[in-house]
Amino acid sequence: MRVLLAGATGVIGTRLLPMLLATGHEVVAVSSALAASRGWEPAHPTWRDGFTTL
Repeated sequence: MRVLLAGATGVIGTRLLPMLLATGHEVVAVSSALAASRGWEPAHPTWRDGFTTL
């Protein structure tokens, strides 16, 4: 299943992302903290600043 994970670098997102990947989900991770997104492979990191449209 393809999952959009908003807040992927937050308290819940950092724990949920590895669990989703381990169970075979395709994850599109969204976060406002670009530096914290390092090491997200095989997730597809996406950075948005609140003013950028998808």
